Amino acid sequence: MSEGCGAMKPAKILRIAFNMVKANKLRSWLTIIGVIIGIASVMAIVTTGEYFQEQVTKTMEELGGDTITIVASYPFNFEEADYSQVSVESENESEGGGGSGSPVNYEEPKSPELTKMDVFTLRRIPGVQYINVNVESSATMEFGGKKTNVYVKGVDPRVWPDITKKKVGEGRMLQPGDRTSVVISGELANNEELGRKIMVNQMILLNGKSYRVIGILADEGGLFGGLGFGSSIYMPYEEVYSLPTDEDSYYGEKKRDVYDSIEVKLYKNADYEGTLKEIEEMLRLSRRVDEKTQDFYVYSGKENMESVGKVISGLTAFLAFIAGISLLVGSTGIANTMFTSVLEKTKEIGIMKAIGAQNKDIMLIFLCNSAMISLVGGIIGILLGTAVVQAILLLISMKMQTPFEFALSIKGTIIATLVSIIVGLIAGLVPAKNASELKPVDALRYE
Repeated sequence: MSEGCGAMKPAKILRIAFNMVKANKLRSWLTIIGVIIGIASVMAIVTTGEYFQEQVTKTMEELGGDTITIVASYPFNFEEADYSQVSVESENESEGGGGSGSPVNYEEPKSPELTKMDVFTLRRIPGVQYINVNVESSATMEFGGKKTNVYVKGVDPRVWPDITKKKVGEGRMLQPGDRTSVVISGELANNEELGRKIMVNQMILLNGKSYRVIGILADEGGLFGGLGFGSSIYMPYEEVYSLPTDEDSYYGEKKRDVYDSIEVKLYKNADYEGTLKEIEEMLRLSRRVDEKTQDFYVYSGKENMESVGKVISGLTAFLAFIAGISLLVGSTGIANTMFTSVLEKTKEIGIMKAIGAQNKDIMLIFLCNSAMISLVGGIIGILLGTAVVQAILLLISMKMQTPFEFALSIKGTIIATLVSIIVGLIAGLVPAKNASELKPVDALRYE
């Protein structure tokens, strides 16, 4: 460090700072390790958080995240419950004089239903592009002499291919005019209980009725695999009404022209919030209900996607803050190293100032020294954090048997790099300032 110094050039300042790092390798590396741990922790958490947010968003989109679903349902609120239909009937005394009784009979309100009238109402809303009706049921499927239970979903063949996120892997989608034709999920086609794979154009039995398989859906990828029903069958909704009833079915006998749910997809340029509000208002008007007696529920997948995204982002930020505490520990290590270096180099600082080095030159040397330590720690920390994330995602993909996807947060990388440099500069600022303010005479006499 005792090289001749006039008006120092940046290259000479960097060289002197680098030599200071090399002169105390063990101390420098111990300090760097503290920075590595902090940066790697922040990098791993931010990257993992962004990956999971992307996967959750992707999965919810596959489940119809950009569609609006309407179901018939009373609000579950005891405070607003209407008990006007509860009646008390008095029984006459029995001939045997067994006394009188007045049992309370609770008359359950009629279950609300979605009908064609609701579809007609929705068609009058300008922002609505597609309307699909769903009729759900279950059945016992027989194929090749073996049986399995399946989930049956009736859809409108005219709009279902346009509104669903599902993709056909083999065969084709349902089309207008299809009757005893079905599309099955890839999981059902490869169901091990059946002994062999179901192929396109083969016949299956649903509760004893024969149907032709015209399409097999592609397997749903992603971390969560679509979160759908595994053994699923899709058919024109009119066919579900004529499907023989399974005694063990949870859904019971289906009433014609009554739907379990209605899916609505809006035009791309439609006002989402405004149309959502208009849907509720129009349905209340046509069904003759108000907010308190509303007998339907409008489910907005987009709002749920945004809510889940905010939760994951908040959790990621919180964990990153916790991990950032280790950066604070690393910064104290850098400050300690710089203070020690100032003490060790006090005499050499005096020599440099005596031959013409300015205060800003001395300050820049020590700032560059601390910045180098933090930058090296930051780069290694970014690489280590990225490697840790890839190892975690590889284990998850192997466990869930999904394709491995490389994940790297550009935002996290930039933030981690800037933070590592800023931490080094802040930690080295006070020691560098102290070093630059030393008087040459006092520094030369320092032992």
